[in-house]
Amino acid sequence: MLMGKKAKPESPEEMALVHHALESPIRRNMIILMNRGVLSVPEMAALVGEKMLDYHLHRLELAGLIELVGEKIVLTEAGVAYGGLVREQKERGGADKT
Repeated sequence: MLMGKKAKPESPEEMALVHHALESPIRRNMIILMNRGVLSVPEMAALVGEKMLDYHLHRLELAGLIELVGEKIVLTEAGVAYGGLVREQKERGGADKT
Protein backbone atom coordinates (compact mmCIF):
# COMPACT_ATOMS: atom_id res chain seq x y z
CA MET A 1 0.00 0.00 0.00
CA LEU A 2 1.31 3.44 -0.91
CA MET A 3 1.65 5.85 1.97
CA GLY A 4 2.51 9.54 2.04
CA LYS A 5 4.49 11.20 4.82
CA LYS A 6 1.88 13.47 6.49
CA ALA A 7 1.83 12.90 10.24
CA LYS A 8 -1.23 12.97 12.48
CA PRO A 9 -2.83 16.38 13.13
CA GLU A 10 -0.65 18.49 15.39
CA SER A 11 -2.90 21.48 16.07
CA PRO A 12 -6.55 22.21 16.85
CA GLU A 13 -6.90 23.65 13.34
CA GLU A 14 -5.60 20.47 11.73
CA MET A 15 -7.86 18.37 13.95
CA ALA A 16 -10.85 20.48 12.86
CA LEU A 17 -10.01 19.76 9.21
CA VAL A 18 -9.91 16.02 9.94
CA HIS A 19 -13.22 16.22 11.83
CA HIS A 20 -14.86 18.05 8.92
CA ALA A 21 -13.43 15.59 6.41
CA LEU A 22 -14.73 12.58 8.34
CA GLU A 23 -18.15 13.95 9.24
CA SER A 24 -19.41 12.96 5.79
CA PRO A 25 -20.59 9.33 5.43
CA ILE A 26 -19.38 9.40 1.82
CA ARG A 27 -15.85 10.44 2.83
CA ARG A 28 -15.78 7.91 5.68
CA ASN A 29 -16.71 5.22 3.17
CA MET A 30 -14.02 6.48 0.78
CA ILE A 31 -11.37 6.21 3.53
CA ILE A 32 -12.50 2.65 4.30
CA LEU A 33 -12.29 1.74 0.60
CA MET A 34 -8.84 3.32 0.28
CA ASN A 35 -7.62 1.35 3.29
CA ARG A 36 -8.80 -1.79 1.46
CA GLY A 37 -6.73 -0.88 -1.58
CA VAL A 38 -8.88 1.37 -3.80
CA LEU A 39 -6.18 3.81 -4.77
CA SER A 40 -7.17 5.50 -8.04
CA VAL A 41 -9.61 8.26 -8.86
CA PRO A 42 -11.38 6.21 -11.59
CA GLU A 43 -11.78 3.23 -9.21
CA MET A 44 -13.21 5.50 -6.53
CA ALA A 45 -15.59 7.14 -9.02
CA ALA A 46 -16.87 3.71 -10.06
CA LEU A 47 -17.57 2.79 -6.43
CA VAL A 48 -18.96 6.00 -4.92
CA GLY A 49 -20.05 7.91 -8.02
CA GLU A 50 -18.61 10.96 -9.71
CA LYS A 51 -21.02 13.42 -8.10
CA MET A 52 -18.90 15.80 -6.03
CA LEU A 53 -15.96 13.35 -6.08
CA ASP A 54 -13.45 16.17 -6.62
CA TYR A 55 -14.88 18.03 -3.61
CA HIS A 56 -14.70 14.93 -1.38
CA LEU A 57 -11.13 14.20 -2.47
CA HIS A 58 -10.20 17.84 -1.84
CA ARG A 59 -11.62 17.72 1.73
CA LEU A 60 -9.66 14.53 2.47
CA GLU A 61 -6.50 16.03 0.99
CA LEU A 62 -6.93 19.30 2.91
CA ALA A 63 -7.24 17.28 6.13
CA GLY A 64 -3.95 15.52 5.38
CA LEU A 65 -5.56 12.09 5.01
CA ILE A 66 -4.66 11.59 1.35
CA GLU A 67 -2.37 12.94 -1.32
CA LEU A 68 -3.30 12.97 -5.00
CA VAL A 69 -0.53 11.98 -7.38
CA GLY A 70 -1.97 12.06 -10.87
CA GLU A 71 -4.82 9.54 -10.87
CA LYS A 72 -3.49 7.80 -7.74
CA ILE A 73 -4.90 8.40 -4.27
CA VAL A 74 -2.08 7.98 -1.76
CA LEU A 75 -3.09 7.49 1.86
CA THR A 76 -1.01 9.34 4.37
CA GLU A 77 -0.03 7.82 7.71
CA ALA A 78 -2.99 9.68 9.25
CA GLY A 79 -5.31 8.40 6.51
CA VAL A 80 -4.37 4.81 7.30
CA ALA A 81 -4.82 5.37 11.05
CA TYR A 82 -8.15 7.18 10.77
CA GLY A 83 -9.35 4.68 8.17
CA GLY A 84 -8.86 1.88 10.66
CA LEU A 85 -10.83 3.78 13.30
CA VAL A 86 -13.65 4.59 10.89
CA ARG A 87 -13.85 0.94 9.77
CA GLU A 88 -14.02 -0.26 13.40
CA GLN A 89 -16.80 2.22 14.16
CA LYS A 90 -18.78 1.08 11.15
CA GLU A 91 -18.30 -2.62 12.01
CA ARG A 92 -19.61 -1.94 15.51
CA GLY A 93 -22.78 -0.38 14.08
CA GLY A 94 -21.61 3.23 14.38
CA ALA A 95 -23.33 6.28 12.97
CA ASP A 96 -23.05 5.17 9.34
CA LYS A 97 -25.86 3.29 7.69
CA THR A 98 -23.94 3.10 4.37
